[in-house]
Amino acid sequence: MQSSFKDRSQNVNGLGDQSFNFLDPEGHRVVGHIASIDLIENGDKAARENWQKKQLGNLINHAYIRSDFWRARIPSGIGRSDVLPNMPILTRKDITQQVQKEGPLYGDKKQTATYETTGSTGTPLKVFVAEQNGYYNIVRSLAQFFFDDLPLDENRVKITPVFNTAELKKNLGVRRTEPAWAGPLSKIYRNGSNKTVMFNKDVAGLLEELSKDRVGYLVCHSRVVEQLLDHAGDDVVKGLGIKVWLHLSDYRSHDVVARMKQIGVPSLSNYSAGEIGPIAFECKSHEGHFHVAHTNVIVECDNSLTTNFDGETVGRLLITHLHSYATPIIRYDIGDFGKLHAQCPCGHSGPTISHIFGRGKHFLRHPDGRYLPFYLSTRLIREAVDFSECRFRQDTIDTITVQIGGRKALSPEEEDRLKATIIAATDPAFKVVVKPVKDIDWSDNPKQLFFSSSVV
Repeated sequence: MQSSFKDRSQNVNGLGDQSFNFLDPEGHRVVGHIASIDLIENGDKAARENWQKKQLGNLINHAYIRSDFWRARIPSGIGRSDVLPNMPILTRKDITQQVQKEGPLYGDKKQTATYETTGSTGTPLKVFVAEQNGYYNIVRSLAQFFFDDLPLDENRVKITPVFNTAELKKNLGVRRTEPAWAGPLSKIYRNGSNKTVMFNKDVAGLLEELSKDRVGYLVCHSRVVEQLLDHAGDDVVKGLGIKVWLHLSDYRSHDVVARMKQIGVPSLSNYSAGEIGPIAFECKSHEGHFHVAHTNVIVECDNSLTTNFDGETVGRLLITHLHSYATPIIRYDIGDFGKLHAQCPCGHSGPTISHIFGRGKHFLRHPDGRYLPFYLSTRLIREAVDFSECRFRQDTIDTITVQIGGRKALSPEEEDRLKATIIAATDPAFKVVVKPVKDIDWSDNPKQLFFSSSVV
């Protein structure tokens, strides 16, 4: 581990006060699991691979026993830990079929939760998740602060897009403020405050909110940082007190990374999916290289289907979620492309992903020439109209075309609501064309990005 547990600011009363008790019980549990994750992910390669084989065997046995769907997919006569390359690729449609037919395969619905993706590809996906999945996601996120040698006593500000029509009308608002963000570790270590800010288009208001306290860790999309820099300039952003920009989800501009570095703000990104959790974390030393979260997933690269991105040929990424007992996710076509390496240039001895393509370049070209970030969650769109899938395109500079899949027609009221939602999230300068279709033709877009622009 690059940073020990003792080399950070502790709370005076953060240790245990009972006999044979060293730490707060929940803190002790989390510290132990972080140490275990470090031992697996950053320790001996052979030991890690052996651990992964056993975890994969456990998952496949579980799926085979409890699911007709999976019994039909798991090849016979092959050892459970060696079966992965011989299994068919899992699609979103396959997962939907299994979930609808069989429900959760771990416990029952009272012991599991339903997670629905935001639908960045236009088709939301519902899966069942166990309580342990949520706990792992929290602990693995905290572990990265130790791996990257980042202190816990900085503030944390997360900027999120709007999720419903009521929020869309507000443009900006503080969802919540909490005294600490590190969960159980905040009892042991000094911890900064945690603020979540809802943001749509009010950049000036966002700057005012960020200026109230030192930001510390800024958790947000690249498009938000671009707007802050363009609106206020580098010096103002530098004055916000950003320790590290922790990038989320969308395409991260190389230019913005460079501008932030120039004002002393490094950036780190991660690669994740809601139905899976963490997949890979960016190397602190080599921008664009992501260490796979070996304790959560196995990543394969299928080069039988490729595309070109950033001057490189990249293959389809297949993800196996080792802890997906409620809804098994094995050799899942996540819809992203990338390059898979046996190790990182930094020397990390484990699979590393680079040139990840598919997280979206959500930018409209405004008729006045500027770039306008575009983001609409499918949850927000569904408040206006029901659909099976959707796709947004900007083929001309003044027009946004939206295809609504699974619909032969829309009522005038539905179309008006949808247009109003899109305009509220973009700009009145755009004309919105709505096209209901039975099925969307994705043949020219293998990633199935729900938004694309051909206007340069």
